[in-house]
Amino acid sequence: MNTRSTTRGLGLLTAIAAVAALTAPVAFAAPASAPTEKAASAAAAKKAKGKSRDDFNGDGYQDLAVAAPNATVDGQQRAGYVAVLYGSKSGLKTSGKQVLRQGKGGIPGVVEKGDEFGGTLASADLDRDGYADLVIGATRDNLHPAPGTADDLTVVWGSAKGLGRGATPAGTTGGSPEGMGSVLVAGDFNGDGRPDLAGGSGRKGDLTVWHGPFSKNGTPAGKTRVRSNNTRDVRYIALETGDVNKDGRTDILGLHENDDPYSSELVHWKGTAKGPAAPQAVKDSKGKSVYGRSLDVGDVNKDGFRDVVVGNIYSGHIRKGIKGGTVTYLPGSAKGVSGAKGSVFHLDSPGIPGSPEDDGDFGSAVSVGDLDGDSYGDIVIGVSERYADIRVGSGSVVALRGTKSGPTATKAKEFTQNTPGMPGTSETRDHFGSHTKLFDADGDGRSELAVTAIGENKGAGELWVLPATASGPTGKGSLTVNPAMLGMNPGISDRFGSSYTH
Repeated sequence: MNTRSTTRGLGLLTAIAAVAALTAPVAFAAPASAPTEKAASAAAAKKAKGKSRDDFNGDGYQDLAVAAPNATVDGQQRAGYVAVLYGSKSGLKTSGKQVLRQGKGGIPGVVEKGDEFGGTLASADLDRDGYADLVIGATRDNLHPAPGTADDLTVVWGSAKGLGRGATPAGTTGGSPEGMGSVLVAGDFNGDGRPDLAGGSGRKGDLTVWHGPFSKNGTPAGKTRVRSNNTRDVRYIALETGDVNKDGRTDILGLHENDDPYSSELVHWKGTAKGPAAPQAVKDSKGKSVYGRSLDVGDVNKDGFRDVVVGNIYSGHIRKGIKGGTVTYLPGSAKGVSGAKGSVFHLDSPGIPGSPEDDGDFGSAVSVGDLDGDSYGDIVIGVSERYADIRVGSGSVVALRGTKSGPTATKAKEFTQNTPGMPGTSETRDHFGSHTKLFDADGDGRSELAVTAIGENKGAGELWVLPATASGPTGKGSLTVNPAMLGMNPGISDRFGSSYTH
């Protein structure tokens, strides 16, 4: 998906139990290896239909978790909150929505200025009970006393009723290095069938991995630190996961920047039996480093290998003569990410709608998913500074079809707020396309498209969800979600929709 915000720190891992589990005083669960927990997990998994990492109630439909980490809550600026909407046979529902925030409904912690609760989101079935769980990072929590202190991660357990509202802090990892909470991802990095968590760690770009299984009090089976070869301070602006070499282990792809904030390099941690290996820089067809601002992973050419898509809006790393940004496609292979067989798209590529613009930000966001149900991964590209509908910075998204030979701009489609059937109107500096996510809310094998306009309503932010059809996304029947609909007060620069699950 997607664009990612960056911050520092982490430490406390808290766990949220389902409401049903809190009808009596909460007790710590037995370790994951205990027979009672194994039996309970097996029974729950058998009953649940869900297989998706984003299916929090196990009904077989993907749900949507989206955050406003910059939002003011109880008068505290940048305290943040997370909204959850559930999928169904008829698509995403606004009824039954949830708003998760610190210090309410059992969520541990206290609402504080600058916590940025929801700054990073990840989803996986951590306790293997058949229900996806939600991990929420308060990416600047506890950072105020001194740089490098711990940030909170809260695990919200999924259940047949959805994400639990009751909560209790239960266990900590203790002493996690600086930077972990900035970007968080989930995957099976060692191929043992148990989901793990990973995130940036420390100023040199190390990676901390929490190994599954996780007990009901949130305690992981273990923790390791993967050292990088960086000599300068770096920070991660994006992490995504996928099995790029088809060996049964999840790989991690990341973009990290050093002292140059406009120079984010693509690196690859290969999954091994011991977890992620040391990171390696990914090279393009000319043997040069790949740079970018946004990143996603998915199988575009339907060969079983996950491919890598990078959006780059940094002019210093764009070939001379190309305006407005690029999107680079790098196919997966048995040897890993293959830069030699990659391709590059930009606003002047044949088939791409519109005309080149110096500040179009083509690639401000990228997401991979099957938009039309043909089993090829399609690519959605955010163009958040697009001079669309005669409005400066109103923004758009462009959809490219996946084929056997990779993505194609033939029959590419562009969507704006003025697309027929879309609620709202394109306005100056709405930045429609600033963040994107593809997910299957109705279980029909086609991905719905979620698009954020972080500049909407003076920066309060709003997201659009476009239904999927056999010919791709459509504005007809699309819906919008904004802070007011969630019962939250819209605030200037809340930037609702700036964080989705990884």
